[in-house]
Amino acid sequence: MIIQRIEIQEDGSFLVNKNLTADDATQLTVPDDMGNRHRVMIQEWIDEGNTPGPYIGPTALENWVEEMARSDTELLSRMMEDMLDGMADKSGVAQITLDRLQAKKDLRATKP
Repeated sequence: MIIQRIEIQEDGSFLVNKNLTADDATQLTVPDDMGNRHRVMIQEWIDEGNTPGPYIGPTALENWVEEMARSDTELLSRMMEDMLDGMADKSGVAQITLDRLQAKKDLRATKP
């Protein structure tokens, strides 16, 4: 394994060569366990004077996008949301569906 870049992850594991496209740069997640041969290689890389990048969590927008995608499958698909929004008379629509529509609108309004 050729190490070009390492990022520490939220759980303490290491992400090696994230988003590199070189043929010899394999992306790999390595647990923080010195019994793991790749973890030993990471320590050797650090001992050579290299520094892993810190954990940088997802942005507010990335979290929101993920929540919107999840709501498309768990609450109401975007297509159904658009169809319901276009209906002038929603009197025949079940209350749970209207509640889900409102939940989606509320979530959409929180976009960072």
